[in-house]
Amino acid sequence: MQKRQLLHKKPGYFHGQLLLEDDFIAEQRYHSNARDRHALNLHSWGVVRGLEVIRVDDTTIAISPGFAVDGHGHEIELRHEEKLSLAPAAAESLMAISLAYEEEGGAEAGDEAGQRVRHCYGVLAASVGVAEAAVVLASVQLNDKGQLGRDAISFANRRHLKTPIMPGSVSAAALDTHLRIGWLRMPFRPMPIPPDKDEPPPPFRVGPTEARAHRELDGQPNLRGAAGSMAIALPPGVTRVLRLRVAGEENHKRLHVELLIGGWDPAQRKHMAREVLKAEVKQGAFDETWSVDQGDVHPETSTLSLEIRCEGYARVSLVAVEVTCDPAALPAAALGA
Repeated sequence: MQKRQLLHKKPGYFHGQLLLEDDFIAEQRYHSNARDRHALNLHSWGVVRGLEVIRVDDTTIAISPGFAVDGHGHEIELRHEEKLSLAPAAAESLMAISLAYEEEGGAEAGDEAGQRVRHCYGVLAASVGVAEAAVVLASVQLNDKGQLGRDAISFANRRHLKTPIMPGSVSAAALDTHLRIGWLRMPFRPMPIPPDKDEPPPPFRVGPTEARAHRELDGQPNLRGAAGSMAIALPPGVTRVLRLRVAGEENHKRLHVELLIGGWDPAQRKHMAREVLKAEVKQGAFDETWSVDQGDVHPETSTLSLEIRCEGYARVSLVAVEVTCDPAALPAAALGA
């Protein structure tokens, strides 16, 4: 079973056909309409670039060159700046500044050379109402003297072209590389290490921008350093941890860093935890970056955490992890290492 619906008509030619002006007009109309449909349905309509509205003086505005698509899909390009005088408008008028597409002429009209053409215009207007399918660039509020104040121009109702995003059309591979790979940056905000068989090191002093080991404990010099762990929230869609970076201004002895991927194994219905990085930082100010070789994470059930232990006084200012949502971006990440 079938059912057909007529979409449109286009000229059909054959050998020996006598072509008249209506045939050429129909050919042009077919391609023009197809282009308009494409622009409107695949790219929407509004300002693409430029077309800024600028105050020139008390009664004049200027519109910069630019490009737009109107509500019928017509492309409009202003190639040079145009000025509009608002002097005839009444005091306290609220007007829309708009750009519309207009055609005139045709088979019945001729230019000076005797060629029959249709002239296509971009029409700028300052008016209370807006023409059908016109692109609004700005609105202008005149004061009680019919003049433009310093804040007379508003872009709140300016229409920008926003290409529709079809469901499923944007995947990780469709994003630019800098959107597929990125650094999550945060201060070190650790929780104390829970007690176990051995007495854990003291906790860090956690401030708003960094974590520091205690210099003294109970009035005595702290000889045990500090330790703490923190969770690192992974954004939606992340499938791999690429690198870890830790930085701080002071480290009097050694610093031990461990990165772990944990979470839940739904197949075996049990907790999972694996160490993916274990590193040591020598004394002094530090800014270290390490690659994570086995950093694959499940986008639904994996978690990420970091543990830092210092043997003496230390300050930790930055914790950052580089992540990606697209395995194809791994070679690009390796180049930046």
